[in-house]
Amino acid sequence: MEQMKIPEEARVTYNYEAPDVPEMVKEFRPTLFRDDNDYCCVLGPNPQMGIFGCGISQEEALRNWQHNLKRRITDADDNDEVAQYIIEALKASNKKVW
Repeated sequence: MEQMKIPEEARVTYNYEAPDVPEMVKEFRPTLFRDDNDYCCVLGPNPQMGIFGCGISQEEALRNWQHNLKRRITDADDNDEVAQYIIEALKASNKKVW
């Protein structure tokens, strides 16, 4: 799966291993970045085709991303490359992430 190219200066360092990080975020590690005053995160080639979240804080952006991820894989069809990537990765890991 192709991942969106984000300039290094826009990327935000985040500790995906912290104890309070939701399992889906730990598992898929969406790229977190700044967009003006907002924090955003994405997994996939761009915000439109990928799974995208945004908010005024890192945590809000990641909560929005996780909400969008759950909705996306629930409604996924066979042509949705990003959703299929997530579904297959979850099947392979045998992890209960929600």
